[in-house]
Amino acid sequence: MRILILLICSLPVSGALWAKPTVTGIVGRAIAIDCHYGAAYQNHVKYWCRGWSRRCTVIAKTNWQNGRFSITDDKTQRIFVVTMKDLRSGDTGWYSCGIEQSNLDTMFSVKLQISEESVSVPVLKFLSPPNVSHSGGSVSVSCESVRGSLPIQYTWTERTPSEESNIADTNKLDLRCRSFKQQQQQYYCTASNTQGKQSSEMVNVIVFNKTEKSCSYVILTETIVSGALWAKPTVTGILGRAIAIDCHYGAGYQNHVKYWCHGWSRQCTVIAKTNWQNGRFSITDDKTQRIFVVTMKDLRSGDTGWYSCGIEQSNLDQMFHVKLQISEESVSVPVLRFLSLPKVSCSGGSVSVSCEPARGSLPIQYTWTEKTPSEESKISDTNKLDLRCQSFKQQQQQYYCTASNTRGKQSSEMVNVKVFNKTEKSCSYVTQISSIGPKYSCEVSSTESPASTHSMSRSSTSKQSESSDSKNAESLIYIVLGVLAAILIVFVVSLLLYLKINNKGSIGTLCHRRDKTLRDDQQLAAEEENIVYADVNRLNRNSARTQREGTVQLTNDEITYAAVQFQKKSSRRSNEMSRHSAYNMDGAIYSNITIQSQPPKENPKSPQESEMSTYANDAL
Repeated sequence: MRILILLICSLPVSGALWAKPTVTGIVGRAIAIDCHYGAAYQNHVKYWCRGWSRRCTVIAKTNWQNGRFSITDDKTQRIFVVTMKDLRSGDTGWYSCGIEQSNLDTMFSVKLQISEESVSVPVLKFLSPPNVSHSGGSVSVSCESVRGSLPIQYTWTERTPSEESNIADTNKLDLRCRSFKQQQQQYYCTASNTQGKQSSEMVNVIVFNKTEKSCSYVILTETIVSGALWAKPTVTGILGRAIAIDCHYGAGYQNHVKYWCHGWSRQCTVIAKTNWQNGRFSITDDKTQRIFVVTMKDLRSGDTGWYSCGIEQSNLDQMFHVKLQISEESVSVPVLRFLSLPKVSCSGGSVSVSCEPARGSLPIQYTWTEKTPSEESKISDTNKLDLRCQSFKQQQQQYYCTASNTRGKQSSEMVNVKVFNKTEKSCSYVTQISSIGPKYSCEVSSTESPASTHSMSRSSTSKQSESSDSKNAESLIYIVLGVLAAILIVFVVSLLLYLKINNKGSIGTLCHRRDKTLRDDQQLAAEEENIVYADVNRLNRNSARTQREGTVQLTNDEITYAAVQFQKKSSRRSNEMSRHSAYNMDGAIYSNITIQSQPPKENPKSPQESEMSTYANDAL
């Protein structure tokens, strides 16, 4: 079966990796770019590179960071987040999310635009402990614009009923009771950059008592009170979703333990700390920004109530109370996204489309509906739809997804399907989400009808070129790998033949030598067992006969003697044995043994002889 699919999507394109195709960053600020990937790539190395081709320059990976660039991989959500800090105008350009693979990396191109932005209204924050003003100590107030291109210039202005004057050019103001000129006076901060300027709310100071020995005052703003710890006093979370609550603290508490507790009194129940998490609740502490963030997941109706940001101290903890409200929210319009690999349709596979609203309280129910000119019918109760060419009933039909919760429901845009050719052996069709957006298609087979080929090829010229380039690159890689494998196989076979020949010669020589030595030893033993001759004579006492046999002379009255000769046959074989065997002997072996019992009377015993002497002469 040959299947051809053209995918046109106004949102993410079909593939295992996708992100927003265009993102905008602000000069001097940081930006976080979410790269979404399929379930099959959870354990793969992810990277961020400069450029849009496969020869782009890698500047960060999940297993190493690089100065201003870093990557964190959330395998549960299947998102790796690229963070770029201290953005500069020169950072504008094309980048790519990438996933390393053994054959060909998966990539998605992202265009980054760097712009300048005017400052936002500065946020005031107290940096001193809450009761320091009561004892006449100084109170420090910071001023910061959370948005706007950097650098930002700050100016503090003192306002009295008669005049205004600039008193500081930093983002921090130290207020001292002794320096106040009036019983009531005001201060405000101005932040400015190349794109504009904004002023903060007023800091109101009321002096209650000012003498030589004591000084007490109160500092008020419109949103916060004097203190070393503060947050938004009221926050709202959505049922089933997660919420993040920012707790700001002063510079003196960077190394202290922070916590989140249920309740507003000092007997509140601690449910999370910076050094331990607790199920749905967790805390991360950003000591550089002096903010610890409380995250609550899977919000429930029972989570509504009072909570407190807390900082542990040896004497008395710092606390700030926050009221959390949990509400239900209607679903937003569902977002459609292709889940299939880019070329799965080329091999006859099905195309999967997911449906998910970005907002709305959980749980959410999903329904896919098939729409034909004559009727509508529900075909699935999940958030994923699998499109298969052979299952289409009409030449033209539509699909849409409906998401609903207790607060309402919303339907997605249409998925349009048009079947060009459907037979037992082939099936080709086009599917698109909305009528605009990037196009994706496979190369049309020559076996298909000319009419469909002509109409399809005009809408997919650019993608066919990319597909051809990709195929050429893959073919080149396979050719190189095949040549290397062939060289390796030839080398291994040659090495094995060489070792086999050498081992055969060595073993044959060794076995030949051992067999020859064994045969020679056996022949020698057999020959040595043959007695050429043996004469044993016993002479009676007083015998006057003198007899000479061979090399032995018998002159004793009573002599028992044996002359035994072992003679090895001389032959060419024995000569060869003498050269190759340690047991070979040249010539014959003779043994003459004389045993003398008593010396003759006329011949006294010599000093060299004993009454019973034994001697042997061996000739080799």
